[in-house]
Amino acid sequence: MGENASVKSSVTNTKGRDWKGWLKEGTFYVHGMVYMSVRIAVNVTMTVQPFYVTAVLKYEKTKEDPTPYQLALVPLLSYVTSLIFSLFIQGPMTRTLKNRFLPMLVAIVIIILTSLPLLFLDESSRWLIYPTAAIQGVGLAIMLNTATSLISDVIGNDSESSAFVYGCYSLFDKFANGFLLFYISSVYLEGENPDPTPIKWIMSITPIVCGIGAYILTFIGNKFFSHKLAKITGINQR
Repeated sequence: MGENASVKSSVTNTKGRDWKGWLKEGTFYVHGMVYMSVRIAVNVTMTVQPFYVTAVLKYEKTKEDPTPYQLALVPLLSYVTSLIFSLFIQGPMTRTLKNRFLPMLVAIVIIILTSLPLLFLDESSRWLIYPTAAIQGVGLAIMLNTATSLISDVIGNDSESSAFVYGCYSLFDKFANGFLLFYISSVYLEGENPDPTPIKWIMSITPIVCGIGAYILTFIGNKFFSHKLAKITGINQR
């Protein structure tokens, strides 16, 4: 009798949660906010970056050059450095630091050091956008990779309802970014010659604020919900 009860309890414990169960979990909301904050930082930065290049740094189109190559080169540098870091360095770094919030802290330091200078760049110092964008891309990659890994930690082995969790996070991400980018584009990016001052502030402050918010939420999640997160890839959540 006791053996049967034990087997039944084991089966019950491995059964996936339904959507109502997920909505009662605090970790579902905390780490969902982490992911949404990181996605806002990445999407706003990548969306506003071309306007920053043209309106602030004055890489403007001419008859000889209707599309300045800097519009492609700056985001390309960011993408390439983030890709190289994600492929070769992110995994060893995460295993060395042994948790999620320390990589997030590293990301914030990198993002602060590369985002604050964007407030002060102008046409005379615009060449600095190349190293700044390249290194900032690394910080954004660390944040995004860590936030994505947190989703896997939240779900763990509960593959039955993983689609619901991913779907909700994706929905929250789309709504938050859609409304924010719509507001930014309608207020600050209108016209052929948008005001460079708010563009500077958006490019500089948005990733910093979102990164700090994501770190605080990651720390809260680690402190109060670490016992509910999956232990994967050698990560010890404590």
